Amino acid sequence: MPSAMPQNAPPSARRVKVLLAIDGLGIGGAEMVVRDLARRVDPRRFDVAVCCTKSLGTTADGLLRDGIDVFVLPQRPDRRVDYLTPLKLRRAVIERRVDIVHTHAPAAFWDAAICKLLLPRVKVINTFHFGNYPHVSRSLKWMERLASRVVDRLVAVGRQQRDEILATYALQPQRMDTIWNGAPEPRVEDTGPFLEQVCAGDQLVVGTIAKLIPQKGLDDLLLVAKRCRESGAPMRFVVLGEGPLRESLERRRRELGVEDTVMFMGWFENASGRALPAVDVFFQPSHWEAMSIAVLEAMAAGRAILATRVGDNPHVIENGVTGILANVGDVEGMAGALHQLRDPALRQRLGQAARLDYERRFTLDHMIRAYEDLYAEVAAG
Repeated sequence: MPSAMPQNAPPSARRVKVLLAIDGLGIGGAEMVVRDLARRVDPRRFDVAVCCTKSLGTTADGLLRDGIDVFVLPQRPDRRVDYLTPLKLRRAVIERRVDIVHTHAPAAFWDAAICKLLLPRVKVINTFHFGNYPHVSRSLKWMERLASRVVDRLVAVGRQQRDEILATYALQPQRMDTIWNGAPEPRVEDTGPFLEQVCAGDQLVVGTIAKLIPQKGLDDLLLVAKRCRESGAPMRFVVLGEGPLRESLERRRRELGVEDTVMFMGWFENASGRALPAVDVFFQPSHWEAMSIAVLEAMAAGRAILATRVGDNPHVIENGVTGILANVGDVEGMAGALHQLRDPALRQRLGQAARLDYERRFTLDHMIRAYEDLYAEVAAG
């Protein structure tokens, strides 16, 4: 029986140990990327674990059920800011013999940069997921600027985001790679329960999947719904998601008189497989994005898409070919586009083209292979 590969063997001679580091595994785009990397990176080449620097979160449950090594760093009993987190991360890196730490949140990025200063042998990669640079706090800008000069590689998830980060932190272009997000094939389930709740009848079903936060432009969605209702167009707007603005959005819905037009359904388990296939139009009125996974999920589901010109949406959606783009806050323009999308032939043409483009550029495999190539390159030095 052959002997086991010694732990001090070079990464090229054994599986590369990758630690994905993030503050916590709640619900969001960065958390989805971490989840998909942990599940899909080639286990023959890479040994992947997930470190939550603050708390676990609901997304961690599925990874733990899959047998993936997911852990949270020890926390202060009083839950206050812990300035020893970099030392705790360093201990985890040593104990697990980690080769690469791949961070996905600003705090984890900072902790890993300090960890690298204390443990130079470890390689550190950071993926930026925020999409509204340079509009960040002064303290965050200071931290990310310093950390960017310490770690080994930086990754943007979009072309627009990359340009904004390079300008914000005065970085050389060769310091940053661009790896587009990818979306998995939808796990299609029975959409009947969703349609029963929506009770749309012959109305056009306009759906969005979003956390209820200012970024997502849901106040604009309510105004668009009001315009469409006033024009007599039969539409039902469905918002899938939860967040801190739920109460204020419902109050605004009442003020606008669109309670019978807009539904807030909360988080919907497997929304990409149980709800998206049943909507006629996927609508994303965001004020900013980096590289929207929700848009990719709509493309994978073959839906007609109406989205704002933010982040990499103009690079992902070809206006009039794979979807329709509108300017941020252009309520009249978005309402007009939805009127156009009442045409079933147009929706079918856009949805089919979006699905084909998803297969060509935005599958989960495209993203996974790109990160595997980056891991191998960084591990080889």
